[in-house]
Amino acid sequence: MQKIEFRVKDQKKLSKAIIDELPFLSNFEIRKLLANKDVKVNNIRTNIDKVLNSDDQVVVYYQGRESKAWYTTVYEDDNILIVNKRAGIEIVSETDRDLSSILKKKYPNIKPVHRIDRNTEGLVIFALNGTAESILLDAFKTRKGITKKYALLVHGRVDIAKIKRTVYLKKMPNLSKVWISEVKTSGYEPIITEFDIIQYFGENTLLTANLITGKTHQIRAHIAYYGYPIVGDNKYGKDDEKQMYLTANYLSFHFPKGSKLEYLNGKNYEIIPSWIE
Repeated sequence: MQKIEFRVKDQKKLSKAIIDELPFLSNFEIRKLLANKDVKVNNIRTNIDKVLNSDDQVVVYYQGRESKAWYTTVYEDDNILIVNKRAGIEIVSETDRDLSSILKKKYPNIKPVHRIDRNTEGLVIFALNGTAESILLDAFKTRKGITKKYALLVHGRVDIAKIKRTVYLKKMPNLSKVWISEVKTSGYEPIITEFDIIQYFGENTLLTANLITGKTHQIRAHIAYYGYPIVGDNKYGKDDEKQMYLTANYLSFHFPKGSKLEYLNGKNYEIIPSWIE
């Protein structure tokens, strides 16, 4: 267990003060510190995310580990940046604690062109200029020019014949999740996901998922609908919140001839998920 002690310079919530001092901790890790009362404010242990005042003293006891960056660079040129995002951070958010804001400090003109869930790790593409942004946004919108695949470990021994490639999804904003149906009804949009089995591990199954459409929580909700929730997914499964075994692990490019990003054709990028030992 390590200890960090600091004084707050201006009024802010306790969680924000901890984030500023320990930026490598995830939101979940910070909530856990508070739940375990591993935080003192003015020498009193607390589990409340209270508002602090200027000059309040904070002590945080946390598990010792090296500061881990929120991303590593996989590929970079004048037009695009591909990074491997660590789970626990959003691509874009209403705060300044997101990957786009972090990258903007080094790349002032950077633009996000697609997203993966906060608790999903893996490959993310950013545009570094307006021309690249326009091409990439169109590629993701039309599903032409970029192939993106995921690796996932799910509970249960998957019967792939049971899973329909096309189902229907409805967003439930008040619940921050989505519903799946095999029948199209009001408010439901079609989604297409291609799942393939890689290997069985006891009562778990390692799969790949190819997104033909791209909707919020598509992979998580689609596979869970058939009784195979992703390991570590507490929203569509029953696991406690922890690392989710879902990784955007593969990218390839096939832009049309004449595109300013045509030079990327034939380039493939693949990473090994952090949860595979």
